[in-house]
Amino acid sequence: MAQRMKAGEAVIELLRQEGVSKIFGIVGSSFLDVLDPLYDRDDMEFVGVRHEQGAALMADGYSRIAGAPSVCLVTNGPGVLNLTYGIGSAYVSHSPVVVLAPSASRDHQHLDSTQEFDQVALFEPITKASFSINKIERLPDALRQAFRIATSGKMGPVLVDIPRDLLPGAEVDVDLMAPTAYRTGQGHSRGDRAQVEAAAQEILSAQRPVIVAGGGVEWSLADAAVARLSELTGAPIVTSYGRADAVSNDHPNYLGHLGRLGAQEAIDAVRNADVIVAAGTRLGQSTTFFDNRFIPADARIVHIEIDPKEIGRIYPISVGVEGDVGAVVDEINGIVAAAELRPDPEWTRRVAGWNAARAARLQTEETLTGDYIKPQRVYAELRKVMPRDAIIALDAGLAPNFGQDRLNYYQPRSLIMALDLGGLGFSFPASIGANFAAPERPVVNFNGDGGFLFNAQEFETAVRYGLKNISVVMNNDCWGSEKAYQKYAFNERYVGADTVNPRFDKYAELFGGAGFYVDRPEDIADAFAQALAVDGPSIIEIPTDPDEMPRPARLAEVQAPSSGG
Repeated sequence: MAQRMKAGEAVIELLRQEGVSKIFGIVGSSFLDVLDPLYDRDDMEFVGVRHEQGAALMADGYSRIAGAPSVCLVTNGPGVLNLTYGIGSAYVSHSPVVVLAPSASRDHQHLDSTQEFDQVALFEPITKASFSINKIERLPDALRQAFRIATSGKMGPVLVDIPRDLLPGAEVDVDLMAPTAYRTGQGHSRGDRAQVEAAAQEILSAQRPVIVAGGGVEWSLADAAVARLSELTGAPIVTSYGRADAVSNDHPNYLGHLGRLGAQEAIDAVRNADVIVAAGTRLGQSTTFFDNRFIPADARIVHIEIDPKEIGRIYPISVGVEGDVGAVVDEINGIVAAAELRPDPEWTRRVAGWNAARAARLQTEETLTGDYIKPQRVYAELRKVMPRDAIIALDAGLAPNFGQDRLNYYQPRSLIMALDLGGLGFSFPASIGANFAAPERPVVNFNGDGGFLFNAQEFETAVRYGLKNISVVMNNDCWGSEKAYQKYAFNERYVGADTVNPRFDKYAELFGGAGFYVDRPEDIADAFAQALAVDGPSIIEIPTDPDEMPRPARLAEVQAPSSGG
């Protein structure tokens, strides 16, 4: 039976039905009718942040770790505009973030009124859906539609534009119902049986199979199914860029990730593959660079993806299976197990050799020395003390990107990165979202000095909510990734590449957190242990080598083409 309630109360009740407990945003006059009902509630909280970009990135981080929808609510005009980077991040990562976006009153629209923008059009390229409602009676259906779209198929963000004159004093009839009454959520399609069998036969015919595991494995929690396929076939497990946590890194067949600063052992395995099982991955640019530097031109590809438009989009495929990667791989495992396949012994020997080589390579970095601390040494020291259940957020930029191959991840939804968007300032607010999603787990974010200052103001948010959040800031006083391009492509003609920074440990203390400054590698582990014991947020500043600039993987894109003869 429908219940009559105030419009603001209806919003809260509809969100409660979806299991929402946190709303990220900044208080605004355009939605006070929604905030007011929260005054007397303890089952839902408005998380007030210091910049709307932080709100969107927190929501993204929350959804990635929880595997569930999250909500942003900010004021119209500049407030909504400030969400764009964070919602773009959610779009790239397929996070089901629902944006409630107040807009100019209906009578003032299309008049260039105060804080008026076409918010719906602005967000269309970075959401699965962006739409407006024009009367309050449409509110319940609109919110249900938003969550239906956000959580179906390959998930992603949705924006609901609500003119600000609809809420004040309005009432609406709401049928309170469980989400299962109006959406299925994430399905577990096992794929077309004929295609599944064809995929299994292709895998059974391989002498040198390799599994490339992507984000779909994380969202589907398909790590066990992928590990089982690896064990049945002898295939090494390589992860796509930003997805090093897709399977437990202590699996004997795990070799690391492809893409920027990827593991050489993983690269070598893929280059030698005759069959590649692309499991829940687009094989996107950050993973493959859209060429054959990693993916052999003659390799047969079995592509498993929940989004049919991605199958065969970048590379020709041998077999494509549309479906949930966990369910599809389970089906394939059954067929492969029944065939009693004996993996090629020479291939399994090589895989074991690559696994051992990777471990030895990382161990040698424990003795790196120099006038400045190498980022690789930072991660080598932290590997010794990092809790197995830690959630790691890596920012864009050079120093944080070293961490994907150099830290260990033991369960899905342990690593969050900016992925193909590659935006600085991602990791710190995203890690705060992770704190709210999994308060029982340690949360650590890694930043360069430049990236941390993009959203450093959110340290106050972490202090205010008493979050046990550790920020590692590797300070090399420069924009390292960009300086590397100027080094290799422009003969070290550096323009705009160097910076001057405050003491980040003192910054933490000014806000009421804990600060640590470490300039000797042998002290890193001890400082980290102290930070873990802090009952609140902390920053560990580590000055790192400004000359540690590996040759960029996309260097050719900024170099002038050679002239023809």
